[in-house]
Amino acid sequence: MRIDFRIILAVIVGTVIFYSIMIIIADVPKIQEHLKDFKIEYLPLILGLVFSAWMLVFLRWHVLVSNLGYDVPLKSNLTIFFSSMALGMTPGRVGDLFKAQMLKSRHNIPRTKTAPLVIIERYNDLVAAVLVSSIGILYFQPAAYIMGVISIFVLIGFIIASSKKLFTKLFSELSKIRFASKFVEPMSDSFDVLHSSTRGRVGILSIILSCGHWFLVSLAVYLILLAYDIDSVSIFEIIPIYLSSVVLGAVSMIPGGIGVAEGSLAGFLNLLVDDISITFPLSIIIRILTLWTSVIVGFIFLKTVRDVFFKKQN
Repeated sequence: MRIDFRIILAVIVGTVIFYSIMIIIADVPKIQEHLKDFKIEYLPLILGLVFSAWMLVFLRWHVLVSNLGYDVPLKSNLTIFFSSMALGMTPGRVGDLFKAQMLKSRHNIPRTKTAPLVIIERYNDLVAAVLVSSIGILYFQPAAYIMGVISIFVLIGFIIASSKKLFTKLFSELSKIRFASKFVEPMSDSFDVLHSSTRGRVGILSIILSCGHWFLVSLAVYLILLAYDIDSVSIFEIIPIYLSSVVLGAVSMIPGGIGVAEGSLAGFLNLLVDDISITFPLSIIIRILTLWTSVIVGFIFLKTVRDVFFKKQN
């Protein structure tokens, strides 16, 4: 799997343009007035929570890989995981499949074994989003509808992972789609991996770690609001608000959920904070601190895996 940096650059440029348009629409003078009020003492706490959340999902990845019976050194797996965050803006985070390529190149682990783990990660993210949102779902009713629909897909996914016949049929149909075939092929014979990774202690631990990840990120978002003296939104409201916007961005299949996540987050916040001049830039700041910091860190770690994405593939 090769990284097309032209696509990544196009996504970044498109994001900058989109953010610039949002800022202009939201009234630049008012935004400048609001942004300077940020209490910098909150920044270490916010970044600390975000980093801790990353470590939880890394631990989930390491547990899933170890469950396959492969003894990948912790340091190597950490490097692989963090470097893959550079591709966090890909549609549906399919760029995470790069982890499978890195494990193949560095530890000779078949991609057919590790590629399905990316599906499991996304599945766990959805399950955890539903569970964590339930903490405050009574405080933000729109989340009940969004998470209700997601719950249906979660249930369907569980049923498919429980039936080899359904699983084989689904991947047979997906392989006929030209765009999807290149992603589906490495996972067509992965039923056993999916089944074993979503059952028993491993499945439960993965969900718990995923829930911890979303809770910490949501708490970081709550602190961002407090850093701007916005105390009218409680933690029980911000959890379903933030997670609903992230889920909507993910299912849109737009790279990084750009536009959908920010727009829905700003719209949801505007229901509780009656000032669009702050909710739009606030949604951008939230996304920068919760998504784009991970992408930046990922690019830094990519330097440590040059041997994987610059060498010629046979």
